[in-house]
Amino acid sequence: MEDNNKRILKNTVYLYMRQFVIMALSFFTTRIVLEKLGASDYGVNNVVGGFVSMFTVLNSILQTGTRRFLSLNLGKGDALVLKDTFSTAFVIHLIVGTFVVVLLETFGIWFLNSQLNIDSGRMVAANWVFQFSVLTVFLSITQTPYTAAVTSHENFSIYAFMSIFETVAKVAVLFLLIFIPGDKLIIYSALLLGVSAINISVYRVYCIRKFPECQFTLKVNHNLLKEMVRFSGWSVIANVFQVGNTQGVSILLNIFFSTLVNAARGLATTVTFTISQFVNGFIIAAEPQLVKYYGANDREHFEKLVFNITQYTLFLLAIFAVPVFMEIDYVLKLWLTEVPQYTSEFIKITIISSLLVNSYIMIDKAIIASGHIKQMALIGNTIPVIQLPLVYIFLKLGYSPVVTYIITLVPQFLGMFANLWISKHYINFPSGRFFFQIMVKNSLFIIIACIIPYIVREMMPDGLLRFLVVCSLSVFCTIGIMYSFAMNAETKQMVRQKVIGKIFKRFR
Repeated sequence: MEDNNKRILKNTVYLYMRQFVIMALSFFTTRIVLEKLGASDYGVNNVVGGFVSMFTVLNSILQTGTRRFLSLNLGKGDALVLKDTFSTAFVIHLIVGTFVVVLLETFGIWFLNSQLNIDSGRMVAANWVFQFSVLTVFLSITQTPYTAAVTSHENFSIYAFMSIFETVAKVAVLFLLIFIPGDKLIIYSALLLGVSAINISVYRVYCIRKFPECQFTLKVNHNLLKEMVRFSGWSVIANVFQVGNTQGVSILLNIFFSTLVNAARGLATTVTFTISQFVNGFIIAAEPQLVKYYGANDREHFEKLVFNITQYTLFLLAIFAVPVFMEIDYVLKLWLTEVPQYTSEFIKITIISSLLVNSYIMIDKAIIASGHIKQMALIGNTIPVIQLPLVYIFLKLGYSPVVTYIITLVPQFLGMFANLWISKHYINFPSGRFFFQIMVKNSLFIIIACIIPYIVREMMPDGLLRFLVVCSLSVFCTIGIMYSFAMNAETKQMVRQKVIGKIFKRFR
């Protein structure tokens, strides 16, 4: 376990190096993009891109299965089987990508031009954005096996490097956007397509040269194909509801309001996605180990990994989420020249949602690692079906868009309890102990950590001084309370030895 912890920590360091760069640059680029495009065109880009991404649900269905089967077969050490796995996965994704393109170029075009609420003067630009997004989606779908190969080999240095490259390239896009004449929205979308194409090409060349199994053929192992499709097939329900709920809400907001509300939603997504990436580093780095522990029937380390990674992620998420929640209004003033209505409220609610989801995401990963995805799909992931009808009803009754975000918390709570029940009854996971020791305890201490910063915030006038004081207090209170009271002894020891110890060692 010690070696595996070191591997997870090393991979996490790579992922967090990547994320610090991405976070800084993404906030910078978002401001410039919003300024150059304007709130309305920014909303057009968000709603059109979001609509196209709905059709990647078919790819998401296979994504989890591809990673799992590559990890399992890599552990077996059979090079031939591993190569067959990769080739079969690539062929599947190639077929899926082609089907998605056909679906988008028929139904998608009709929906874009007849159903979405976009100003008639911007429909030409919206159609160009649509076409560029379709090409990007196709490239991304066929890229999935290569990404899965990297994560299965736990080679996260290239993953981090290419992510940083992509983000830096997007900064370069902004400078080109300033100087290239023409419709800024069309130019911006075309340049982003170019960045994605370069990124994917470099990635594939690396994988082909580094990993023998990536030198694929179009030969398909039919037995393996059936097994992968059977496993992944149960992800259909989960991914349809996930994508449908996410982008479906965006479409409903567009129909009932305008692209300006979509701009606010896009900004909220940018903020919360960036914060969540800090915790995703641990999850991505730990997932291959989780599969391997379950495959080896190592129950002790399997359960410890779920407990510890959840604790790490909540700890890190709270450090960043609490100060942002407290001072989001001032952050938006500093960050943006034009703040669309509802942006602040959207961000606050999505932060709460992110904390909730990340409190049980490792339970989901544990169920997937065990192969009991059927139960999760039929029980836990059918609950979110209530979200879109509820959103529609409340919007139809004339309620504020903020209501749509509050509603999303309901199926998340219900889904959490459903997956805890599944993990208890199907993989004999100690769900009750996990719920109280990890979820309830951490939630309570995050709330306690907010008390002092909130009191100080209410006592001070709005401005830079309050921002600095409240953010500092939020970080110190969160770290102090979470480390002292929420973390178990093993987690504390690992933080001291693996994180703090290494930091001090660097400066000796």
